[in-house]
Amino acid sequence: MSVTFSDGGPIETAARAVWCRIRGRSWWHNRVFTSRQSIDRTADGFLVRWRGRGEVHARSLSQLACRGPRGVIVASGPSVAQLDRPERLFELPVACVNGSAALPIRLGCRCDSLVVSDPRFIRDQPELFRAGVAVADAIVLNPTALFAALQFAPAALDTATVYLAEDVLRPFKQPRPSRAAVAADTRLLAHPSGRIAFSLDPAHGICSSGTVVYNTVQLLFGIGYEEVFMFGADFSAEPRFYPERMASQNELADSFALSIEPAFRLVGDYLHRTGKRLVNASAASRLSATDIPKADGNDVLARIAP
Repeated sequence: MSVTFSDGGPIETAARAVWCRIRGRSWWHNRVFTSRQSIDRTADGFLVRWRGRGEVHARSLSQLACRGPRGVIVASGPSVAQLDRPERLFELPVACVNGSAALPIRLGCRCDSLVVSDPRFIRDQPELFRAGVAVADAIVLNPTALFAALQFAPAALDTATVYLAEDVLRPFKQPRPSRAAVAADTRLLAHPSGRIAFSLDPAHGICSSGTVVYNTVQLLFGIGYEEVFMFGADFSAEPRFYPERMASQNELADSFALSIEPAFRLVGDYLHRTGKRLVNASAASRLSATDIPKADGNDVLARIAP
């Protein structure tokens, strides 16, 4: 998490880091937030404020609607460029993640939702973020992404329907839950390591683990989809399918084995328990087909598109 917000320059930022370190490791993720940032519950969601910069009224994920049994996730992997008729994706409910909104923008389509969990994407490509917001019916942001929008893309959310995805494992201005608390929480499916979890209830929050795709899998299953298809979930170090004015930092090489791969093993456990289905429509994906079945994207699209 390399975006650190500031209201008073480097001295104020350093003081926050010291304060969080004194309070202990469970508070360390809060070093990025300033004292002027707040999130308050309201009757219908949340009021997210950054005094001096603006505020956003955000809905709870419990209000996000499911539009049928099948949902699609479009990620940013290069395999998306191999789809023969990508416009057919948008005949189904589609969640784009981070910069993959470039696809509906290029095709002149709309997507059901844009899910952003990486504030660096908003910082590095604010124009693409603004354009993605314009083609999405719902914008799903975690706290760091929402504050990044207020800083790096002011006014982008003024007319958008925004949903707040609270981070269960790194709660805003609260300590991280202990491994015992994660294991005991019936709203979570906990990995044996105790460091990774799968949220069974998005209204409670989403558990991050190295990729926004994992967040979005939890979201779609949690709001009611029975079958989800991932396109562009390659998890490779190859360039994204869309041109980038400024290449975003790619940390997949470091995080894949540490967090992404074990997280999707947990998804495999979830699928086995619930009977739901997740298909990885990227034959070149680094994810093992043992956990999540893989197939050619064009074959999948020909089968699932209306």
